[in-house]
This record gives sequence, structure tokens and C-alpha cells, in this order.
Amino acid sequence: MPSLPATILFWVSVASCLVAQILIVRSVLGARALPAARPELPRARGSVEVLWAIAPAVALAALLFFTWRAIQTKGAARATAPTTSAVAAR
Repeated sequence: MPSLPATILFWVSVASCLVAQILIVRSVLGARALPAARPELPRARGSVEVLWAIAPAVALAALLFFTWRAIQTKGAARATAPTTSAVAAR
């Protein structure tokens, strides 16, 4: 079983990243409702902005997945490892 502080820290990080990504995507999609661009200002391409908002979300999801798997693996290895008293008894 993984340690409680590591698990809590992981889920707090997941929640923080989820909130940040939701706000980023919301701001990108909300920018599409702006009034028409003036000719003296260049207009950003919406598809590129959406890509740059979604790419970090995918990267963070992969990072969080592998972190969770590492925490679970380390906890499982710790649970099956022999204790020092069991090794000394041999």
C-alpha cells in the first residue's frame, strides 16, 4: 500500500492540474466569441490555440498516469519485501 502523504499529494496535484486545464481550455474557447478582429491587429488561428491548450493536458495526463503507477508499484514492492526481522531470523 502506498504511503498516505504520497497518495494525498498525488490527488491534490491531479485536482490542481484538472482545474488549470479546464480554465485554459475555457479561455481559449471563450476567446472565439470576441468581436471581429480589426485589420491592424493580427487574428490568432483558433485551431492552433486549441492544440496548444490540449497538448499540455495530454502530457499532464500521461505524467499523472505514470506517477500513479510508480506510486502503486513502490507500495506493492514495499508490502511484499521481507522485513529485517524475517531476514535476521534466517
